[in-house]
Amino acid sequence: MRWVIDWGIFAIDPDGQAHGAYPQYCHGIVMEVSPKDPNAVVVFCYDCKNEGGWTILNMIHDDFEILSGEENEESQCR
Repeated sequence: MRWVIDWGIFAIDPDGQAHGAYPQYCHGIVMEVSPKDPNAVVVFCYDCKNEGGWTILNMIHDDFEILSGEENEESQCR
């Protein structure tokens, strides 16, 4: 999986809104999905510099992306 941790630059559109460009990602492996909130996952991050390897992400707030893995009917992460 991967998630955006920062942006290379920010650009301003004609309406004055700032948008990130050139995303910088961290990559990790989902170790556990919360039984109470299927949008929350425990991840082991293998290229994070400051997080010590472990982090908790929320699919809605952290906007992570599953790059590969096993799909089944019970899976909540897509």
